[in-house]
Amino acid sequence: MFSQRAFNGIVFCIRIFILILAIVSMILILTAPGACFSRYLNGQSISREICPGQNSIFPMNADRWSNALHFQGRGQNVYGQVALICITLAFGLITVGVSCVTLAMNSILTYPQILISGLSMIAFLVTGGVETWYATGYDHMEFFIQAVGNGVFSGCAGIPGCQIQFVVKGWAVAAAFYFLGALLYVVDMALIFISRENEAPPPVVFRSNRTIRSSF
Repeated sequence: MFSQRAFNGIVFCIRIFILILAIVSMILILTAPGACFSRYLNGQSISREICPGQNSIFPMNADRWSNALHFQGRGQNVYGQVALICITLAFGLITVGVSCVTLAMNSILTYPQILISGLSMIAFLVTGGVETWYATGYDHMEFFIQAVGNGVFSGCAGIPGCQIQFVVKGWAVAAAFYFLGALLYVVDMALIFISRENEAPPPVVFRSNRTIRSSF
């Protein structure tokens, strides 16, 4: 059976990995590699995926959020991803910090840790969902691409029912990492609960009120 310190060490490693996922996701969000689109008709693909070169036609990286033409006044919406980055990094750092405390104290701190991990799991789950929305064009890029040149650029001109599907693959990977972080926090909470079940009970000290008298 694992010792208390071993459980704490495993939980610490999981949380370090989640923090790394949050950092990598931040990099992917800020650099936004793999902006692509494709044409669909009645739910069926009618073209290969078109991926203009990075920073060429539809640059989605952070330094273009405020001035790129294709955002057309919607650039302020993209800045919502900064909040996602801050939230995930904050929860990642907090949980790692708590793990450092438990390692130093050699104690599991069951209920505080489960509460923190539960909140972190919810935060990562929500940010993963929101980042998925960003990765698929945040209800803007498909309409913009289809409107360029009245559909000539997208190839949908004169094709009734033609639709554009847009994706930033780097943002989609970041969303997947956030969902993975949420799943790992579930594992984290399970390990904390198991560790509680295996925690040694405190020693019981019996005290007696009897007074022992010595006779000479």
